[in-house]
Amino acid sequence: MKSRCRKLPFLLLILLASPVCALDAATPYLVGRGLADITGPLHGMQMWGFGRADQVTEGLHIRQRSRAFVVAQAEDPAKRLVFVSADLGSIEHHITLAVIDRLRDRYGDAYTIKNVILSATHTHAGPGGYWHSRLDNGFDGGFYPEYFEAIVSGITSSIVEAHEDLQPGNIYLAKKRIANAGANRSMTAYLENPQKERDQYAANTPTEMTLLKFVGNSGAIGALNWYALHPTAMNFYNRLVSGDHKGYASWRMEQLRGNRYTEKNGFVAAFAQADAGDVTPNTNLDNTGPGKTDFETTKIMGERQLQAALAAYANASEPLAGPIKTRQIYVDLRDYQIDPRFTKAGEQTTCPSAYGYSFAGGSTEDGGGHFLFREGMTEQSFVLDFLIRWLADAPRWTERVRRCQSPKPILFETGSGEPPLQSQIRSVTLALVGQLAILALPAEVTTMAGRRLKTAVMQELGELATHIVIAGYANGYAGYVTTPEEYLVQQYEGGHTLHGRWTLPAYQQIANGLASGIKAGSQTTSKTVYDDWRGKSFATSLPGRENREIPERVNYGDLYSKHRGHKPEYSGGETVAAEFWSSHPTDAFRTDVNYLRVEHKTNSGWKTVATDSDWSTKVRWRSENGAMVATLSWHIPTEVASGEYRLIHAGIDPHGAEFFGVSGEIRIEQR
Repeated sequence: MKSRCRKLPFLLLILLASPVCALDAATPYLVGRGLADITGPLHGMQMWGFGRADQVTEGLHIRQRSRAFVVAQAEDPAKRLVFVSADLGSIEHHITLAVIDRLRDRYGDAYTIKNVILSATHTHAGPGGYWHSRLDNGFDGGFYPEYFEAIVSGITSSIVEAHEDLQPGNIYLAKKRIANAGANRSMTAYLENPQKERDQYAANTPTEMTLLKFVGNSGAIGALNWYALHPTAMNFYNRLVSGDHKGYASWRMEQLRGNRYTEKNGFVAAFAQADAGDVTPNTNLDNTGPGKTDFETTKIMGERQLQAALAAYANASEPLAGPIKTRQIYVDLRDYQIDPRFTKAGEQTTCPSAYGYSFAGGSTEDGGGHFLFREGMTEQSFVLDFLIRWLADAPRWTERVRRCQSPKPILFETGSGEPPLQSQIRSVTLALVGQLAILALPAEVTTMAGRRLKTAVMQELGELATHIVIAGYANGYAGYVTTPEEYLVQQYEGGHTLHGRWTLPAYQQIANGLASGIKAGSQTTSKTVYDDWRGKSFATSLPGRENREIPERVNYGDLYSKHRGHKPEYSGGETVAAEFWSSHPTDAFRTDVNYLRVEHKTNSGWKTVATDSDWSTKVRWRSENGAMVATLSWHIPTEVASGEYRLIHAGIDPHGAEFFGVSGEIRIEQR
């Protein structure tokens, strides 16, 4: 059936900011995709996730990106949803607020907190420093306004690009199970769940990928999938910025579809995060595996997700059909009352947020934490409490909060006081796109907790939905969500379940209320609003801004050394490197600088074959007597043609001038 184009009402034309055709049932949606760079500061920044002060950025492996999709009903474009998957450790909620403010300035009320979901992939290989709360500033080494601005600008740009790309189209759904892509890192806790419940599932982790294929009138434009797997393959010994395995999978699928990041409207492949709270890629359960190195493990886990996505994409045939409906609510979880039907243990309440001893102990399977702490600690220690107050100046817990958080021994309390060290307001969103339900939570949800949440929502929605995904790490960050049974044994995930034992039932109740509102056609209401701390956080200057100059008679971009090994020729599988006098990458913190290009000599001139967006390249900076030296390396793919190649280094010096450096010619002979 051919689509028919009709004139849209004038107000809708204004809303869309471009003329679009309304369609018949054969193409029920308007779809658009967008992509933008959000790469953070590449040298001198404490990295987010592992909380180690010694894990400081030294360079770049894969760029961080924001991938956006906008979906609207063709017959009623005001009903729409934005979904973003960003290569970040978390979506600090002030990022969400700032992005929505900028969208409002541009599009009025088309995009609000009600229909915008920003989700982080949760990479642990990116810089921190974009939080506004006092506590999280401490974890990340401070608050850096320029980096926060780069994130907000990049995410906004990706949404604007998706909005301007809106076109008539269809969305097709497929699912694919993945073998050996993750292991449960907290079996001690998982086994505390009832045997009868565990027997309902064949695996102790979520093993199914759900994928959406977007097809517009310009052809296939993108894919969005959800799969639960912690991005901790790049472990805490890593110092290079990377999107981890999900960044690899996104880059590779986009590359296969012809997107080289050189122009807008390329194919966008988002590998979004799901309920990955207790799922590790380190399948040896000792911070290693299945690869021999963290880079190998990252690629292996990325490839396994990629192959599943390619198969699901090729077989995606179930069209989404039906309206777009969204509900969102802010909830204060300091003292949230929970109905007995969700707790199965009478009326209960959540608690002001607090971290437990086992939070400091870390997940043993992903490297562990401080030597004074371990997983499974359930007794408060006077000696440890004294040391924590003395060494870290951490706030002491109150007896009321200690009882509420029991049996968690409290490391430090963060939810009391005005203002608290962390916001206690959490955003939860439930969206329907046709028969697919998307539950967006600001948390790391364990396997069984995710199953209970999905069951509760699907039971309430009934025939309105036949599929559901959890979008974790969305529109905020609120630690972990374990089941009440898992919480009692205080593994790492329980120690990081901030609002106490009944956190999961609270989210079940909240999600059930949103589902009920969608089913009844009623709007959710709440007097609770999010704490807006923008402009109130102490700003920290980006590292490297001090005066640095290269030696006399040397220019920025000059070779420090030609290339290591000085071999007459190289072949696929080998690595070639060159060193250049450079500036600090924060001298002009921009996301549009390619610090590395690989060029191939052709009859028509030099042609770029790789950049610092590619898996095969790395850029690493070091200080040399106060000046900066950049080491560029390229792991030569086996498929590149024999011939002459060179490495190009680009940057911006401390005075704002662009510079370029060129290595000697490198001969490659493929054997």
